Amino acid sequence: MTERADVVVAGGGPAGLQFARSLAERSEYSVVVLEANDELSDNDKSTGGTFDQVVEGFDIPMSVVQDDCADVVFEAPGASERLPIPGYVLDFPSFLEFLGEDARQYGAEIRTGCRVTDPIREGRDVTGVVYREDGDEKRIYADLVVEATGPAAVIAEPLGMFTPGEAQRGIGKEYEIEGRYDLDSMLFRFDHAAAPGGYAWTFPAGDGVFKAGVCWVDDFYERHGPDGKGGALIDDYIDRWIESDDRWEAENRRVAHAGQAVLNNSLNRRAVDGLVAIGDAVSSINPLFGEGIRPGMESAAMAVDVALDALDAGDTSRERLAPYERRWNDEKGFHWRVQRVVGELLYDFTADQQTQFVRKAGQMDAAGARRLQRYELSLRDYLSLYPFDPADVAKVPRLLRHVRKA
Repeated sequence: MTERADVVVAGGGPAGLQFARSLAERSEYSVVVLEANDELSDNDKSTGGTFDQVVEGFDIPMSVVQDDCADVVFEAPGASERLPIPGYVLDFPSFLEFLGEDARQYGAEIRTGCRVTDPIREGRDVTGVVYREDGDEKRIYADLVVEATGPAAVIAEPLGMFTPGEAQRGIGKEYEIEGRYDLDSMLFRFDHAAAPGGYAWTFPAGDGVFKAGVCWVDDFYERHGPDGKGGALIDDYIDRWIESDDRWEAENRRVAHAGQAVLNNSLNRRAVDGLVAIGDAVSSINPLFGEGIRPGMESAAMAVDVALDALDAGDTSRERLAPYERRWNDEKGFHWRVQRVVGELLYDFTADQQTQFVRKAGQMDAAGARRLQRYELSLRDYLSLYPFDPADVAKVPRLLRHVRKA
């Protein structure tokens, strides 16, 4: 028997679940989500740090919020500045379970333990997906397929929409820790001693609980790691970070979260005949600070608007779905491309530049801090934040190469 649905979503992360949740709420179309993990909550790849655009904009209940913060602290060697940027720290597994349960309430079907492996194509049209469940290969056909498999880009890569092997890569890991935490802010430290080619962080996560982690971009880790060669394990840096500061004290590490970032300029093809791609499957992650939840869910919201029109018209061709791609590029493309360049500089700063950057960030007014939080910085903002060093001139050819790349 041939299995069919109106819409099949490959991947049960924030982007895929938000797409299913929204489309099911707004229509009567049948929606099936295929998630590789046995439980939605098995996804442990996010710190859960986010902002009001997610919690308030997507009606996320406080029951899945571990803590909220009135501001953010940026630190570097010899500098510490507080920025008026409020944020939230999610219990990420509970957040995913909420999105899945809400999608179910609206009529979507969530199937776990189902790993999508390939698209099904008829000519140029994507007409379904191949997946494995309990060791068996199965197929499901749909009028619209949604690619939301994250950095693996299981469908997007064979369709030529995004090539992870050509993208820049990073890694991050954190522990959720029981212990004393004296701060009430999200803390980000730009310091190659703590996180070569990246940053370290701590977040409050409820009474007697905090999160502490380290991330870096592989290219710059190799340059700024021990002896300029990298080589140390990320756990070594996390251990030192947790033990380095008397503002917190670890008693028990109860959960680890780890994941990778795979990113380019985000101007990837997001629609083909019969399919839209959202979230990290087409590198929606912000290239400056590596935030993934918010842009992933925003890409889902954009895609749903276009998908509903296409389904109502009985036409899921590339031409009909392309307005989603154009909207993403119009609203995010320029900012993401510029911030890719800024990120290339930021994670390659000298220690003195890191210090200057943090001090300059602390001089931003409330409106500037809001633009930073929304990733909508102006040219004047960038110029005011940038700690120029003559050695940066030699980086221009590499930076221009990134600007030219889609």
